[in-house]
Amino acid sequence: MLTTDLVRVRRRDGRIEARRLGRAERERLLAAAAGYVAAAQAALGRPRTTFEAACDDVPCAPTDYKLLKGLRKLVEDRCVFEARDDVDPPALRRAVFTRAAAVRRALDDGAVFDPDEVVAAAGGECGLPAGGVRGALFADLKAHQVLTRFEAISGPALVAAYETAQQQAILLRAVRVVVTFERPDPGGFRLFFRRLKFHRLLYAATRPSEGVCRIEIDGPFSLFRSVTAYGLQLALLLPALDGCGCRWKLDAEVRWGPERTALQFHLEGEPAGGAPADDVRLPDEVARLRDRFRKMKTAWTVEAAHELLDLPGAGLCVPDLVFTHADTGHRVYFEALGYWSREAVWRRVELVEAGLPHPIIFALGRRLRVSEEVLDEKLPGQLYVYTGAISARAVEERLEASLAAAGR
Repeated sequence: MLTTDLVRVRRRDGRIEARRLGRAERERLLAAAAGYVAAAQAALGRPRTTFEAACDDVPCAPTDYKLLKGLRKLVEDRCVFEARDDVDPPALRRAVFTRAAAVRRALDDGAVFDPDEVVAAAGGECGLPAGGVRGALFADLKAHQVLTRFEAISGPALVAAYETAQQQAILLRAVRVVVTFERPDPGGFRLFFRRLKFHRLLYAATRPSEGVCRIEIDGPFSLFRSVTAYGLQLALLLPALDGCGCRWKLDAEVRWGPERTALQFHLEGEPAGGAPADDVRLPDEVARLRDRFRKMKTAWTVEAAHELLDLPGAGLCVPDLVFTHADTGHRVYFEALGYWSREAVWRRVELVEAGLPHPIIFALGRRLRVSEEVLDEKLPGQLYVYTGAISARAVEERLEASLAAAGR
């Protein structure tokens, strides 16, 4: 991910956009990308300094400084550097320096200090051969970490990732994001919502007209929380838009620069070819609930939910799980709201009160300060307020209450 200082933007008439690469710039960037990728591949198993020196040797034009600094960061993000695990550098330094001090004190007048002898002796104490001591002496420092893994990528793909990363960096400063889909593919649309939930993004979905879906996503700068962590999750969602199987538009209000100037950011795209890959995991707390519930002796089964619960004119609800009673077939949906805001909870309450007909349980943390009695017990929706972690047994109790209310 690029930081905002590495992004080239153009501001005009209250709008902001990432500067596109010119033809000559792209050619130079492709050549540099190939050099950086080759440097990383050649430095596998070698110290960080070797990789950095190879990157420094990649030919570049002085005017491309910011471009290449951003490109190089993306390469480094794909690298894993680790300290050696076969040596204890602090203990080795202590042994070398202690022995060196003792040898110097014991030297006769005119005698010559032999550092190699000291290093060899100290290495022997630590179980290292004499030739390996100097390289291990400062192995815990960042510069001497070893490149153990590199996530391979081609030069052209790296340049494409750089262009996407510029747009993602702008979204890190978003206050509000609105994504509009035109006639979305059902499979891709469900996948997009699952990614929204996996990245813990706060959203409200509506259908303003036939074949159109509008999703309003809260940006990091609209929340009283860690803007860096939330903004990163929002930025990671951007590549998923092309996999929704439809034309899309994104409009965001961002705060840019030291003065946090309000600017508008716009993107749009066409559907990518091929079927979307359903590769999104459930949020961790939801997956833990599912796994604990499956270990219980109960008449209910649980699976990941794939339905979109639509109440025309009111909005959409995207549950995480669906519970099914083995004897009656009664289905109850479940959505975790524990990490959301109070406003997001009220949106769900209003959706149920507006007539959402599906039995559903909304689980939210006690820190949101919302009472379970907010929803009338005659309505099909229930609030489950929990402390700490979601209880599988408490969820089962609410499932049984839903079954009884349905007269099954």
